[in-house]
Amino acid sequence: MHSENQLIRKVRKNGDRQAADELVNRYYREIYAFAYRQTTDMELAMDLTQEIFIAVLKGISTFDERKAKFRTWLYTIASNKITDYYRSKYHS
Repeated sequence: MHSENQLIRKVRKNGDRQAADELVNRYYREIYAFAYRQTTDMELAMDLTQEIFIAVLKGISTFDERKAKFRTWLYTIASNKITDYYRSKYHS
């Protein structure tokens, strides 16, 4: 089992799919539970969780471990995605 930082480096360096999968698997349940608590809708929470991890993997090159822990960065993205969902829902 690799450390979180090792996984992040592998994903950044060469887009290592296995490392990305391991990183997602470590946090999937936790982030899904967070999204579910915010929405109380299983399907929506699943969709948002998927969007959150897509954003995480696309933006992983911007993660700076000197500024925040990975979990903090992940929850920031999750909170922003959920906020964006509610904003689009009420403004569309």
